Amino acid sequence: MVLWHHRGVRSFAPAVRSVQSTNGRRQRMPSIAAVTEIGSAVARTSAAIVYEKITRPRPTTLDQVPPSPSALTTEWLTAALCAGTPGARVEGFTLGSKNDGTSARRTLEVTYNAAGGAAGLPTHLFTKSSPTLLTRLVTTTANLLPSEHAFYSAIRRELNIEAPTGFYAAWDPRSNRSLFIIDDVTRTRGAKTDTILTRHFSREQAEDAIDLLATLHAAYWDRPGLARRFGWLMDPYSWQLRINKLMMMDRNAVVGFDRSEHVMPREIYLRKHDFIGALLRSRQISADGPRTIVHSDVHAGNWYLTGDGRVGLFDWQCMLHGFGAQDIAYALIGNLTIEHRRAWERDLVELYRERLRERGATDVPDSETLWLRYRQMVPHAMFMWLGTIGANKMQPQMQKREISLANIERSAQACADLDAFGALGM
Repeated sequence: MVLWHHRGVRSFAPAVRSVQSTNGRRQRMPSIAAVTEIGSAVARTSAAIVYEKITRPRPTTLDQVPPSPSALTTEWLTAALCAGTPGARVEGFTLGSKNDGTSARRTLEVTYNAAGGAAGLPTHLFTKSSPTLLTRLVTTTANLLPSEHAFYSAIRRELNIEAPTGFYAAWDPRSNRSLFIIDDVTRTRGAKTDTILTRHFSREQAEDAIDLLATLHAAYWDRPGLARRFGWLMDPYSWQLRINKLMMMDRNAVVGFDRSEHVMPREIYLRKHDFIGALLRSRQISADGPRTIVHSDVHAGNWYLTGDGRVGLFDWQCMLHGFGAQDIAYALIGNLTIEHRRAWERDLVELYRERLRERGATDVPDSETLWLRYRQMVPHAMFMWLGTIGANKMQPQMQKREISLANIERSAQACADLDAFGALGM
């Protein structure tokens, strides 16, 4: 039984202003409206967390979203996991160790009574939540919560792809609590997860990843009414403006250039003050379409290999309404060695085009146009890691430094190899 509990979502999109710095460059600074909006979110969320520390809520019904997995109860889990199975009840559960980043992650092992066991209710689960001030502000301001909710509540069952199954998803806009419960694929499917430091796709695995992304993209390719169905679904350009304004991610990316200069081709580092302009142009091209649902965060840590060798994808919190080539560029750059990308990427981009057409996508760009779009999407792969390594002290450390540097090395080299600036007319 899959149960969904949607409590709404709130988004923020404040404005920014520019000021003159001492070196003569225009620096982006939050406007009064931005500071007010961010301050309101911080105050509301901080108050909620203080209240939770005092009251230590342990919900027993689905009327409340647990503030963290440590607040779970057998009664609440019974309501979340046993609905529709007469007589089934959760009798106990065990939480695994923490693994935190943008959100907090913990495994969850559940035991049931005889009725639950006979019904085959899920026992090996994985949770994502936002228990701290930083995780709640990041997941809310970056519009991550409605995306993950929509994938597991609606999109997942429409796709024949390798991805986790969801069992519960909810967030509370008043406190910015969130909780997602999915199957633990490491236990249910023998899956193995890795990072860019420990795994690189083989040619067969890269083709499997292309097949998965083409299946996703073709299913929603240029579909009328998609934006109405998922009203929260942002296009890449609007999303980029949002996080630049609210989280100062454009500033972080420029700082990221300096923190990763030693792994970049010199000609790319020297374009650091052109990068945000290139990024925004790239994101606008993606927004121009043809649009589909794109995953947007297909780095090596978000893929897994099942026990029978299938390539799977999780962490669907960054989905956008844009052009599919942005996923292809990011996936190949982040999951292939530099040498393999150079050798295989042209063929893999063409394979993607073939798979789109086989799965019913219409008006697919011709080969040369798709190759150009692929080259134009490279800045997104760079930005996701420049912004991470360039984060300030008030933002959570979402990835280890060495992982960020490895991703920047690959994406910056791809930027040079593919002349991404030139492809964007810069």
